[in-house]
Amino acid sequence: MKSTRRLVRGTTILLLAVCLAAIGCAPRASQYVREDVDFSFIRRVAVYPFYNLTQDVYAAQRVQSIFVTEVLANKDLEVIDRGATLAAVAEMKLPLDRILSPEQIKDLGKRLGAEGIFFGTIEEYGLDRTSHDPSEVVTSVYQLCETQTGGTIWSSQTRTDGSSLLRKFFGGGTAGIYDVARANVRAALETLF
Repeated sequence: MKSTRRLVRGTTILLLAVCLAAIGCAPRASQYVREDVDFSFIRRVAVYPFYNLTQDVYAAQRVQSIFVTEVLANKDLEVIDRGATLAAVAEMKLPLDRILSPEQIKDLGKRLGAEGIFFGTIEEYGLDRTSHDPSEVVTSVYQLCETQTGGTIWSSQTRTDGSSLLRKFFGGGTAGIYDVARANVRAALETLF
């Protein structure tokens, strides 16, 4: 009887610790999904070069690389080669530092044969030193625009950090920037797929 109580108590403590750890590092995402759109129509997509608002000059490229890999993992979508997308952007002289107009999105979609184009803006990337317990943080906005009208059909703003209550209680550093960025991308895409 005593061993059963110990087992139950130990299991309860373990489950509580896991829950606290998950709550501590859970990404926070807000999203918009246009309800009148049939997402099954979107099969071929492009990923426009991400826009960078951070001090790290490579942040957008690093997060975009993770984003493309995660979208490729979705077997329902065909992702247009990044080189083809960049070539079309250069040929059309599209801006990399401004939001595209609906007409530009429609034209790029026609040129690439894409039903949708993903966009991304990286707002924070790196060590957040504002608290007494610094940790890696990634804040981003991702959007999917359909190319028939050039309108936004999905958007997600996501903030993820590398801290967790489990690490605070039992010691250890924060999660690395790659793990934080990957968690950020996955949390955002979960609101779409």
